[in-house]
Amino acid sequence: MADSDYKNYDISSIVGHKKQLEFLNAIFAGNRMPSGLLFFGQKNIGKKFTAVVFAASVLCSDYKAFSGKNDDRLLNFCGKCPSCVSLLNGASQNFMTVEPSGSAIKIESIHKINSFLSLTSAYPGYRFIIIDEASSMNASAANALLKMLEEPVGKTIFILVTSNPGILLPTVVSRCLLLGFSPVPDEFLLNVFKTEFPDIKTETLELYAKLSRGSYSGFMGLIEGGYLEKRNFLIRTIFKELFMEYQNKNIYKNFYEISAKFNLFEKEAATARRKEKNLNSNENSASKAEENYDKGYVFELILFILRDIYIYKVSKNEKLLYNEDIADEIKEFALDSALSSKDIGHMIELTVEYLEKINSYNLNKSIAADSYFSNLLSL
Repeated sequence: MADSDYKNYDISSIVGHKKQLEFLNAIFAGNRMPSGLLFFGQKNIGKKFTAVVFAASVLCSDYKAFSGKNDDRLLNFCGKCPSCVSLLNGASQNFMTVEPSGSAIKIESIHKINSFLSLTSAYPGYRFIIIDEASSMNASAANALLKMLEEPVGKTIFILVTSNPGILLPTVVSRCLLLGFSPVPDEFLLNVFKTEFPDIKTETLELYAKLSRGSYSGFMGLIEGGYLEKRNFLIRTIFKELFMEYQNKNIYKNFYEISAKFNLFEKEAATARRKEKNLNSNENSASKAEENYDKGYVFELILFILRDIYIYKVSKNEKLLYNEDIADEIKEFALDSALSSKDIGHMIELTVEYLEKINSYNLNKSIAADSYFSNLLSL
C-alpha cells in the first residue's frame, strides 16, 4: 500500500485494535518511546496501517500527546500540516518504509536506512523506519539492522511488522517492544460495513465478514474484487466440469478446454476492472498491475473453495465452511467424486504453489493456467 493511500484516514479509522492504539498513545504520552517496536499477528489485519498512522500522529505538527487528566483523546494526525503532507506524499525526512524486494529484504535496503538517517531533517524530533514483512530479511540484513537497534541514531523509532515473528533473529526481537494484533471479530467488521455499505444485503456482508478472517483490508478486497461473481463462475463452470472430469464423464477431451474457459473469464474480469478504475488499455504498467491482481485473486478464490471441499470431506460439518451459502455444491464436490481427502489436499498444495509462482514471477497467464489444470487433471 502506498503512503498516499492513508490520506483519507485518521487514527479513529483503524478497526478493531483499540487496545493497541491506547498502548501506543500511552507510551508516547508518557515519553516512553522505545527505539524498536515489533508489531506481529495474522497477515492483513492492519498492523502496517497502524504503524504508519501512529508515526504520522507522532510527527504531526498540530497534534500533541494528550496526557492531561481532563483530556483522554487518542493521538491523531491532521493530514494538512507540512509534516503530514510530506509524509503522505512520500517525501518526509522523518519517515521511511522498507519492504521486500522480490521475496526478501536484502542488506542494500538496510544500507539505505543509514543513508536516510545521515540526512538532516527540516523537522526535528522523532524519525520512523517501518520495516514491513520484517521476517523476510536475509541474514546479512538482519545483522545490519541489529547493529542499528543496538546503537540507535537520535530519536529514531524502528517499527518491524511481521506475521512470522519466530523467523526473526532472537537478538532482533529482544531489542524490540512487542505488540500483538488479533484478527478483528466478525461481528465488529459486520457492524462497520453495514454502515459503510447500506445497499449490500446483510447476508452478503456476513459472508464477507467470515471470508475476510478478521481483516478489514480483506473485507474491502472481497467487495472491490467482485468476490461473489467470480466465485459463482468458478463453481458453476470450472469446478462443476472439473469434478465431472474426475468422475470420468468425459466432458473434456483435454485440459485445454477447461483452461480456455478459465482464461477467457479472467480476461473479461480484468477488462471490467480496468473500466471500473478508468484505466486505458494502453497504459502498460497500470494494465499489467490489474492483470496480475485478477490472476492472483482468482487463484485465491480457488483456494477458498478447495479448502471448504476438503473440510467437508473430512468433517461432514457444514458449519465449518467459509462459503456456507453454497454448502450444497461444496457437499456434492466433496462426496460425489472419486477423490480422496488426500487427493484434495494435493489440489490445495498445487494451487498454493501456482499462487506463489504468480505472485513472485511474471508468468504468462495462459501458459500458467494450462500447466495448472493439466497438473490438476493428472492427479
